[in-house]
Amino acid sequence: MAALTLAVERLAAATVLSCHGALVAASAMQLETALSQALLRPELRIVVDLAAVAAIDCTGVMMLRVTAGIAAEQGGALVLAAPNAHVVHTLRECGSLHSIPTYRSVQAALDGDATALIAEPEGIPAQTAWPMNRAERRSA
Repeated sequence: MAALTLAVERLAAATVLSCHGALVAASAMQLETALSQALLRPELRIVVDLAAVAAIDCTGVMMLRVTAGIAAEQGGALVLAAPNAHVVHTLRECGSLHSIPTYRSVQAALDGDATALIAEPEGIPAQTAWPMNRAERRSA
């Protein structure tokens, strides 16, 4: 199993989930459990601190996207904070950098500081999200 540790800090306005290690297929169940618990909180704003994440794959990204969708359906939000360049690249390649608000720091994510959002570089179009099933992959 990939090494992943999680720390949860419950604040008045948000739950901060700090991830340490690798958010990859082998650690998906740990991440899913933590995110599911965060969705049960009444404030329903989840900040995922990625500062200590060394690696992320599309399984980890999809887990974040699904949780962001569930939070939005329930009137909340999931946002990302402090990813390193490698994680930003993977988010971009998996088509999630533009769909999940990603901030340069945890404080900016807590404050909702739009000036600290990580955006797609000028002139580089966002990638299409990975198709979810075989039929979609064949037609893509």
